[in-house]
Amino acid sequence: MVTKKIKYQPPRQYLFLDQKRKLGLVNRIKKQIDKFELKPEDLGFTNTLDISNLI
Repeated sequence: MVTKKIKYQPPRQYLFLDQKRKLGLVNRIKKQIDKFELKPEDLGFTNTLDISNLI
């Protein structure tokens, strides 16, 4: 900053250690889903959205 004469730009979001661990876990799970070519139905997710109980 001093030598290049640019303004300080603080990071927009600080992540705590537990947040970093959760992001790492999510990334590992995504890679495994791709690796084993799993579909949402295989994981117990459905493609339909039931909004009848929201009204």
